[in-house]
Amino acid sequence: MKNIKTVLLASLFGVALSAQQYNLDTLIEQAIVSSPDLNISRDTYQISQQRSSQADADYMPQVDLYAGAGVVGVKSDVTDARGALGAAKITASQLIYDFGKTGGNMDFYSEESNASLAIHNQNIANKVYDVKRDYYDLSRKSLLIKVYEENVKLTEQQLERAQRYFEAGIKTKIDVVDAKVRVIQAQIELENSKYDLKLAYVTLSKTIGNFDTSIEGKVYIPEITSPVGVYDTLPKENMSGKELAQYALAHREELKSYDHKIKSAQSKVRQESGDYYPGVYVGGDYQYNKVDNDLQLYIPEQQWNANINVKWNLFNGLKTDAKTQEAKLTLLQQRASHDDAKLRIIEETSNAYIKLLKTDSNVNLSEALVEAAKEKFGQAQKRYEHGLSDYIELQEARQGYINATADLVVHYYEYYIALANLDRAIGR
Repeated sequence: MKNIKTVLLASLFGVALSAQQYNLDTLIEQAIVSSPDLNISRDTYQISQQRSSQADADYMPQVDLYAGAGVVGVKSDVTDARGALGAAKITASQLIYDFGKTGGNMDFYSEESNASLAIHNQNIANKVYDVKRDYYDLSRKSLLIKVYEENVKLTEQQLERAQRYFEAGIKTKIDVVDAKVRVIQAQIELENSKYDLKLAYVTLSKTIGNFDTSIEGKVYIPEITSPVGVYDTLPKENMSGKELAQYALAHREELKSYDHKIKSAQSKVRQESGDYYPGVYVGGDYQYNKVDNDLQLYIPEQQWNANINVKWNLFNGLKTDAKTQEAKLTLLQQRASHDDAKLRIIEETSNAYIKLLKTDSNVNLSEALVEAAKEKFGQAQKRYEHGLSDYIELQEARQGYINATADLVVHYYEYYIALANLDRAIGR
Protein backbone atom coordinates (compact mmCIF):
# COMPACT_ATOMS: atom_id res chain seq x y z
CA MET A 1 0.00 0.00 0.00
CA LYS A 2 2.99 2.30 0.45
CA ASN A 3 3.05 3.62 -3.09
CA ILE A 4 -0.34 2.56 -4.43
CA LYS A 5 -1.77 6.06 -4.37
CA THR A 6 1.05 7.63 -6.35
CA VAL A 7 1.17 4.74 -8.82
CA LEU A 8 -2.57 4.80 -9.45
CA LEU A 9 -2.70 8.53 -9.95
CA ALA A 10 0.37 8.59 -12.17
CA SER A 11 -0.97 5.80 -14.35
CA LEU A 12 -4.39 7.39 -14.46
CA PHE A 13 -3.30 10.80 -15.61
CA GLY A 14 -0.16 9.83 -17.49
CA VAL A 15 2.12 12.20 -15.61
CA ALA A 16 5.77 11.15 -15.41
CA LEU A 17 7.91 11.76 -12.34
CA SER A 18 10.60 14.38 -12.69
CA ALA A 19 14.10 13.73 -11.43
CA GLN A 20 13.96 17.10 -9.66
CA GLN A 21 10.72 16.33 -7.83
CA TYR A 22 9.93 14.52 -4.61
CA ASN A 23 7.24 11.87 -4.82
CA LEU A 24 5.46 10.35 -1.86
CA ASP A 25 8.01 7.56 -1.39
CA THR A 26 11.00 9.89 -1.34
CA LEU A 27 9.24 12.17 1.14
CA ILE A 28 8.60 9.22 3.45
CA GLU A 29 12.20 8.04 3.14
CA GLN A 30 13.43 11.55 3.91
CA ALA A 31 11.21 11.75 6.97
CA ILE A 32 12.41 8.41 8.35
CA VAL A 33 16.03 9.52 8.01
CA SER A 34 15.79 13.19 8.97
CA SER A 35 12.90 13.66 11.43
CA PRO A 36 14.28 14.69 14.85
CA ASP A 37 11.42 12.92 16.66
CA LEU A 38 12.30 9.64 14.92
CA ASN A 39 15.98 10.19 15.68
CA ILE A 40 15.06 10.57 19.35
CA SER A 41 12.99 7.38 19.17
CA ARG A 42 15.82 5.53 17.42
CA ASP A 43 18.36 6.69 20.03
CA THR A 44 16.02 5.62 22.84
CA TYR A 45 15.91 2.12 21.37
CA GLN A 46 19.70 1.98 21.02
CA ILE A 47 20.07 3.09 24.64
CA SER A 48 17.76 0.26 25.70
CA GLN A 49 19.95 -2.18 23.77
CA GLN A 50 23.01 -1.04 25.72
CA ARG A 51 21.15 -1.45 29.00
CA SER A 52 20.26 -4.98 27.96
CA SER A 53 23.92 -5.68 27.21
CA GLN A 54 24.88 -4.35 30.65
CA ALA A 55 22.39 -6.70 32.29
CA ASP A 56 23.70 -9.67 30.29
CA ALA A 57 27.18 -8.96 31.63
CA ASP A 58 26.07 -9.97 35.14
CA TYR A 59 26.10 -13.63 34.04
CA MET A 60 29.60 -13.37 32.62
CA PRO A 61 32.79 -14.02 34.65
CA GLN A 62 34.05 -11.00 36.55
CA VAL A 63 37.85 -10.68 36.32
CA ASP A 64 39.91 -7.96 38.00
CA LEU A 65 43.64 -7.24 37.91
CA TYR A 66 45.47 -5.32 40.60
CA ALA A 67 49.10 -4.23 40.47
CA GLY A 68 51.19 -1.96 42.66
CA ALA A 69 54.62 -1.13 44.00
CA GLY A 70 55.79 0.35 47.25
CA VAL A 71 57.73 -0.22 50.44
CA VAL A 72 57.00 -2.86 53.06
CA GLY A 73 58.44 -3.39 56.51
CA VAL A 74 58.39 -6.26 59.06
CA LYS A 75 59.27 -5.73 62.71
CA SER A 76 59.24 -8.31 65.52
CA ASP A 77 61.35 -9.51 68.40
CA VAL A 78 63.67 -11.34 66.06
CA THR A 79 63.75 -9.10 63.01
CA ASP A 80 63.42 -5.61 61.76
CA ALA A 81 63.43 -5.60 57.94
CA ARG A 82 62.12 -3.38 55.22
CA GLY A 83 62.38 -3.30 51.46
CA ALA A 84 60.73 -2.68 48.12
CA LEU A 85 57.55 -4.55 47.18
CA GLY A 86 56.06 -5.23 43.79
CA ALA A 87 52.73 -7.08 43.67
CA ALA A 88 50.26 -8.26 41.04
CA LYS A 89 46.95 -9.95 41.79
CA ILE A 90 44.20 -11.31 39.58
CA THR A 91 40.79 -12.28 40.92
CA ALA A 92 37.86 -14.01 39.20
CA SER A 93 34.27 -14.66 40.17
CA GLN A 94 31.44 -16.48 38.39
CA LEU A 95 27.78 -16.58 39.35
CA ILE A 96 26.44 -20.14 39.40
CA TYR A 97 22.83 -19.69 40.51
CA ASP A 98 20.77 -17.06 42.30
CA PHE A 99 17.20 -18.33 41.94
CA GLY A 100 16.29 -16.16 38.94
CA LYS A 101 17.46 -12.79 40.23
CA THR A 102 20.11 -12.18 37.57
CA GLY A 103 18.16 -14.01 34.87
CA GLY A 104 15.07 -11.94 35.70
CA ASN A 105 17.09 -8.75 35.44
CA MET A 106 18.47 -9.82 32.05
CA ASP A 107 15.01 -10.69 30.74
CA PHE A 108 13.60 -7.43 32.12
CA TYR A 109 16.01 -5.27 30.13
CA SER A 110 15.75 -7.52 27.07
CA GLU A 111 11.96 -7.14 26.98
CA GLU A 112 12.24 -3.42 27.69
CA SER A 113 14.49 -3.18 24.65
CA ASN A 114 11.98 -5.14 22.57
CA ALA A 115 9.21 -2.81 23.77
CA SER A 116 11.33 0.18 22.83
CA LEU A 117 11.83 -1.25 19.34
CA ALA A 118 8.08 -1.78 18.94
CA ILE A 119 7.44 1.79 20.05
CA HIS A 120 10.02 3.02 17.54
CA ASN A 121 8.33 1.01 14.77
CA GLN A 122 4.98 2.52 15.80
CA ASN A 123 6.53 5.98 15.65
CA ILE A 124 7.69 5.22 12.11
CA ALA A 125 4.16 4.13 11.17
CA ASN A 126 2.79 7.35 12.67
CA LYS A 127 5.35 9.36 10.73
CA VAL A 128 4.42 7.63 7.48
CA TYR A 129 0.81 8.60 8.10
CA ASP A 130 1.79 12.19 8.92
CA VAL A 131 3.74 12.50 5.67
CA LYS A 132 0.88 11.00 3.65
CA ARG A 133 -1.64 13.28 5.33
CA ASP A 134 0.40 16.42 4.68
CA TYR A 135 1.25 15.31 1.15
CA TYR A 136 -2.38 14.74 0.24
CA ASP A 137 -3.38 17.98 1.91
CA LEU A 138 -0.76 19.78 -0.18
CA SER A 139 -2.01 18.04 -3.33
CA ARG A 140 -5.56 19.03 -2.49
CA LYS A 141 -4.63 22.69 -2.04
CA SER A 142 -2.61 22.64 -5.24
CA LEU A 143 -5.57 21.35 -7.27
CA LEU A 144 -7.93 23.78 -5.56
CA ILE A 145 -5.84 26.59 -7.05
CA LYS A 146 -6.74 25.29 -10.49
CA VAL A 147 -10.41 25.23 -9.52
CA TYR A 148 -10.25 28.84 -8.36
CA GLU A 149 -8.30 29.82 -11.47
CA GLU A 150 -11.16 28.38 -13.50
CA ASN A 151 -13.56 30.37 -11.33
CA VAL A 152 -11.69 33.60 -12.08
CA LYS A 153 -11.74 32.78 -15.78
CA LEU A 154 -15.50 32.15 -15.75
CA THR A 155 -16.31 35.30 -13.79
CA GLU A 156 -14.15 37.40 -16.13
CA GLN A 157 -15.99 35.93 -19.11
CA GLN A 158 -19.29 36.79 -17.49
CA LEU A 159 -18.08 40.32 -16.82
CA GLU A 160 -17.18 40.75 -20.49
CA ARG A 161 -20.55 39.33 -21.53
CA ALA A 162 -22.45 41.60 -19.11
CA GLN A 163 -20.47 44.63 -20.35
CA ARG A 164 -21.38 43.85 -23.98
CA TYR A 165 -25.04 43.33 -23.15
CA PHE A 166 -25.13 46.59 -21.19
CA GLU A 167 -23.50 48.55 -24.01
CA ALA A 168 -26.02 47.02 -26.43
CA GLY A 169 -28.85 48.05 -24.13
CA ILE A 170 -29.94 44.47 -23.51
CA LYS A 171 -29.01 44.26 -19.82
CA THR A 172 -28.88 46.75 -16.98
CA LYS A 173 -25.89 48.33 -15.20
CA ILE A 174 -26.45 46.18 -12.10
CA ASP A 175 -25.36 43.10 -14.04
CA VAL A 176 -22.00 44.72 -14.82
CA VAL A 177 -21.49 45.86 -11.22
CA ASP A 178 -22.40 42.44 -9.85
CA ALA A 179 -20.02 40.78 -12.32
CA LYS A 180 -17.17 43.03 -11.12
CA VAL A 181 -17.93 42.05 -7.52
CA ARG A 182 -17.87 38.37 -8.47
CA VAL A 183 -14.52 38.75 -10.23
CA ILE A 184 -12.95 40.38 -7.16
CA GLN A 185 -14.38 37.67 -4.89
CA ALA A 186 -13.00 34.97 -7.18
CA GLN A 187 -9.58 36.66 -7.19
CA ILE A 188 -9.58 36.79 -3.39
CA GLU A 189 -10.35 33.07 -3.23
CA LEU A 190 -7.54 32.37 -5.69
CA GLU A 191 -5.00 34.43 -3.75
CA ASN A 192 -6.01 32.81 -0.46
CA SER A 193 -5.62 29.34 -2.00
CA LYS A 194 -2.07 30.21 -3.10
CA TYR A 195 -1.13 31.22 0.44
CA ASP A 196 -2.77 28.06 1.77
CA LEU A 197 -0.49 26.07 -0.55
CA LYS A 198 2.58 27.87 0.81
CA LEU A 199 1.50 26.98 4.34
CA ALA A 200 1.03 23.37 3.27
CA TYR A 201 4.63 23.28 2.02
CA VAL A 202 5.82 24.60 5.38
CA THR A 203 3.85 21.93 7.23
CA LEU A 204 5.14 19.12 5.01
CA SER A 205 8.70 20.39 5.31
CA LYS A 206 8.45 20.30 9.09
CA THR A 207 6.95 16.82 9.06
CA ILE A 208 9.79 15.34 7.00
CA GLY A 209 12.40 17.08 9.16
CA ASN A 210 13.69 19.35 6.43
CA PHE A 211 16.01 22.12 7.65
CA ASP A 212 17.87 23.55 4.67
CA THR A 213 16.47 22.87 1.21
CA SER A 214 13.15 24.37 0.23
CA ILE A 215 10.73 21.83 -1.22
CA GLU A 216 8.25 24.40 -2.50
CA GLY A 217 7.45 23.62 -6.10
CA LYS A 218 9.51 20.42 -6.00
CA VAL A 219 6.83 17.99 -4.85
CA TYR A 220 5.25 15.80 -7.49
CA ILE A 221 1.49 16.37 -7.57
CA PRO A 222 -0.56 14.31 -10.05
CA GLU A 223 -2.85 16.32 -12.29
CA ILE A 224 -6.56 15.58 -12.51
CA THR A 225 -7.46 16.59 -16.04
CA SER A 226 -11.16 15.88 -15.54
CA PRO A 227 -13.22 15.27 -12.41
CA VAL A 228 -15.37 12.78 -14.27
CA GLY A 229 -14.34 9.20 -13.53
CA VAL A 230 -12.07 9.84 -10.52
CA TYR A 231 -14.25 7.72 -8.25
CA ASP A 232 -13.44 4.61 -10.26
CA THR A 233 -9.71 5.17 -9.65
CA LEU A 234 -9.98 4.97 -5.85
CA PRO A 235 -8.22 1.92 -4.32
CA LYS A 236 -10.85 -0.07 -2.45
CA GLU A 237 -10.54 -1.74 0.94
CA ASN A 238 -11.25 -5.47 0.62
CA MET A 239 -11.41 -6.43 4.30
CA SER A 240 -14.53 -6.06 6.43
CA GLY A 241 -14.60 -4.06 9.64
CA LYS A 242 -14.26 -7.21 11.74
CA GLU A 243 -11.34 -8.47 9.66
CA LEU A 244 -9.62 -5.10 9.95
CA ALA A 245 -9.94 -5.17 13.76
CA GLN A 246 -8.44 -8.67 13.90
CA TYR A 247 -5.61 -7.58 11.61
CA ALA A 248 -4.94 -4.56 13.85
CA LEU A 249 -4.71 -6.71 17.00
CA ALA A 250 -2.16 -8.95 15.26
CA HIS A 251 -0.02 -6.29 13.57
CA ARG A 252 -0.23 -2.99 15.45
CA GLU A 253 3.27 -2.24 16.79
CA GLU A 254 1.92 -0.32 19.77
CA LEU A 255 0.14 -3.44 20.98
CA LYS A 256 3.32 -5.45 20.53
CA SER A 257 5.10 -3.00 22.84
CA TYR A 258 2.53 -3.75 25.57
CA ASP A 259 3.15 -7.48 25.10
CA HIS A 260 6.84 -6.91 25.77
CA LYS A 261 6.03 -4.62 28.71
CA ILE A 262 4.03 -7.43 30.31
CA LYS A 263 6.94 -9.85 29.83
CA SER A 264 9.39 -7.32 31.28
CA ALA A 265 7.12 -6.83 34.31
CA GLN A 266 6.98 -10.61 34.81
CA SER A 267 10.77 -10.71 34.72
CA LYS A 268 10.93 -7.89 37.25
CA VAL A 269 8.79 -9.92 39.67
CA ARG A 270 11.19 -12.84 39.23
CA GLN A 271 14.18 -10.58 39.77
CA GLU A 272 12.87 -8.92 42.95
CA SER A 273 11.62 -12.18 44.50
CA GLY A 274 15.06 -13.66 43.89
CA ASP A 275 16.34 -11.61 46.85
CA TYR A 276 14.53 -14.06 49.15
CA TYR A 277 17.08 -16.74 48.23
CA PRO A 278 20.87 -17.07 48.28
CA GLY A 279 23.29 -16.65 45.43
CA VAL A 280 26.00 -19.21 44.72
CA TYR A 281 29.34 -18.12 43.28
CA VAL A 282 32.69 -19.68 42.48
CA GLY A 283 35.79 -17.58 42.65
CA GLY A 284 39.48 -17.49 43.14
CA ASP A 285 42.55 -15.33 42.98
CA TYR A 286 46.25 -15.53 42.28
CA GLN A 287 48.89 -13.15 43.62
CA TYR A 288 52.55 -12.71 42.77
CA ASN A 289 54.88 -10.68 45.00
CA LYS A 290 58.42 -9.56 44.32
CA VAL A 291 60.32 -8.42 47.45
CA ASP A 292 63.89 -8.05 48.65
CA ASN A 293 65.63 -11.17 49.90
CA ASP A 294 65.33 -10.09 53.55
CA LEU A 295 61.50 -10.19 53.30
CA GLN A 296 61.00 -13.42 51.34
CA LEU A 297 60.66 -15.37 54.61
CA TYR A 298 57.61 -13.30 55.59
CA ILE A 299 55.93 -12.52 52.25
CA PRO A 300 55.42 -15.46 49.86
CA GLU A 301 56.34 -15.00 46.25
CA GLN A 302 53.11 -16.66 44.98
CA GLN A 303 49.81 -17.52 46.56
CA TRP A 304 46.35 -18.53 45.30
CA ASN A 305 42.95 -19.74 46.43
CA ALA A 306 39.78 -21.16 44.94
CA ASN A 307 36.40 -21.15 46.68
CA ILE A 308 32.64 -21.57 46.48
CA ASN A 309 30.68 -18.77 48.16
CA VAL A 310 27.08 -18.46 49.23
CA LYS A 311 25.67 -14.98 49.70
CA TRP A 312 22.31 -14.75 51.46
CA ASN A 313 20.77 -11.59 52.79
CA LEU A 314 18.68 -12.74 55.76
CA PHE A 315 17.01 -9.41 56.53
CA ASN A 316 17.01 -6.05 54.77
CA GLY A 317 14.25 -4.18 56.54
CA LEU A 318 11.41 -5.67 54.42
CA LYS A 319 12.80 -4.00 51.32
CA THR A 320 12.50 -7.24 49.33
CA ASP A 321 8.81 -7.53 50.27
CA ALA A 322 8.11 -3.97 49.15
CA LYS A 323 10.00 -4.31 45.88
CA THR A 324 8.32 -7.62 45.06
CA GLN A 325 4.86 -6.20 45.72
CA GLU A 326 5.69 -3.13 43.63
CA ALA A 327 6.77 -5.38 40.75
CA LYS A 328 3.55 -7.42 41.00
CA LEU A 329 1.43 -4.26 40.96
CA THR A 330 3.36 -3.02 37.93
CA LEU A 331 2.57 -6.31 36.19
CA LEU A 332 -1.15 -5.84 36.89
CA GLN A 333 -0.89 -2.28 35.61
CA GLN A 334 0.77 -3.39 32.37
CA ARG A 335 -1.90 -6.03 31.76
CA ALA A 336 -4.62 -3.42 32.27
CA SER A 337 -2.81 -1.05 29.92
CA HIS A 338 -2.63 -3.83 27.35
CA ASP A 339 -6.39 -4.41 27.54
CA ASP A 340 -7.06 -0.68 27.36
CA ALA A 341 -4.84 -0.42 24.29
CA LYS A 342 -6.73 -3.26 22.60
CA LEU A 343 -10.04 -1.46 23.12
CA ARG A 344 -8.59 1.81 21.87
CA ILE A 345 -7.07 0.20 18.78
CA ILE A 346 -10.36 -1.51 17.93
CA GLU A 347 -12.09 1.86 18.30
CA GLU A 348 -9.47 3.61 16.13
CA THR A 349 -9.80 0.92 13.47
CA SER A 350 -13.59 1.12 13.46
CA ASN A 351 -13.54 4.90 13.27
CA ALA A 352 -10.97 4.87 10.47
CA TYR A 353 -12.98 2.31 8.49
CA ILE A 354 -16.23 4.24 8.89
CA LYS A 355 -14.47 7.45 7.83
CA LEU A 356 -13.15 5.64 4.75
CA LEU A 357 -16.66 4.47 3.82
CA LYS A 358 -17.98 7.99 4.40
CA THR A 359 -15.38 9.62 2.16
CA ASP A 360 -15.91 6.92 -0.48
CA SER A 361 -19.59 7.85 -0.59
CA ASN A 362 -18.73 11.56 -0.63
CA VAL A 363 -16.47 11.17 -3.66
CA ASN A 364 -19.10 9.18 -5.53
CA LEU A 365 -21.87 11.70 -4.84
CA SER A 366 -19.58 14.70 -5.40
CA GLU A 367 -18.64 13.42 -8.83
CA ALA A 368 -22.32 13.10 -9.74
CA LEU A 369 -22.94 16.58 -8.32
CA VAL A 370 -20.18 18.09 -10.48
CA GLU A 371 -21.73 16.63 -13.62
CA ALA A 372 -25.19 17.91 -12.66
CA ALA A 373 -23.89 21.35 -11.63
CA LYS A 374 -21.91 21.68 -14.85
CA GLU A 375 -25.00 20.86 -16.90
CA LYS A 376 -27.06 23.33 -14.86
CA PHE A 377 -24.47 26.06 -15.42
CA GLY A 378 -24.54 25.44 -19.17
CA GLN A 379 -28.33 25.68 -19.21
CA ALA A 380 -28.24 28.83 -17.10
CA GLN A 381 -25.86 30.48 -19.57
CA LYS A 382 -28.22 29.74 -22.46
CA ARG A 383 -31.26 30.97 -20.52
CA TYR A 384 -29.46 34.19 -19.61
CA GLU A 385 -28.35 34.81 -23.20
CA HIS A 386 -31.94 34.41 -24.39
CA GLY A 387 -33.35 36.61 -21.66
CA LEU A 388 -35.15 33.76 -19.91
CA SER A 389 -33.39 34.24 -16.55
CA ASP A 390 -31.73 37.01 -14.57
CA TYR A 391 -28.08 37.48 -13.72
CA ILE A 392 -28.48 36.14 -10.17
CA GLU A 393 -29.59 32.74 -11.46
CA LEU A 394 -26.57 32.60 -13.75
CA GLN A 395 -24.15 33.50 -10.95
CA GLU A 396 -25.68 30.96 -8.59
CA ALA A 397 -25.33 28.25 -11.23
CA ARG A 398 -21.69 29.19 -11.82
CA GLN A 399 -20.92 29.26 -8.11
CA GLY A 400 -22.68 25.95 -7.63
CA TYR A 401 -20.49 24.37 -10.29
CA ILE A 402 -17.29 25.79 -8.74
CA ASN A 403 -18.31 24.71 -5.24
CA ALA A 404 -19.15 21.20 -6.44
CA THR A 405 -15.78 20.89 -8.18
CA ALA A 406 -13.93 22.16 -5.10
CA ASP A 407 -15.85 19.72 -2.89
CA LEU A 408 -14.93 16.84 -5.17
CA VAL A 409 -11.23 17.74 -4.90
CA VAL A 410 -11.55 17.96 -1.10
CA HIS A 411 -13.39 14.65 -0.75
CA TYR A 412 -11.07 12.93 -3.24
CA TYR A 413 -8.00 13.62 -1.12
CA GLU A 414 -9.88 13.08 2.12
CA TYR A 415 -10.38 9.52 0.90
CA TYR A 416 -6.63 8.99 0.54
CA ILE A 417 -6.01 10.55 3.94
CA ALA A 418 -8.67 8.26 5.42
CA LEU A 419 -7.05 5.24 3.75
CA ALA A 420 -3.64 6.24 5.13
CA ASN A 421 -5.18 6.61 8.58
CA LEU A 422 -6.72 3.14 8.29
CA ASP A 423 -3.33 1.72 7.32
CA ARG A 424 -1.82 3.31 10.43
CA ALA A 425 -4.65 2.15 12.67
CA ILE A 426 -4.28 -1.52 11.72
CA GLY A 427 -0.50 -1.55 11.42
CA ARG A 428 -0.42 -2.17 7.67
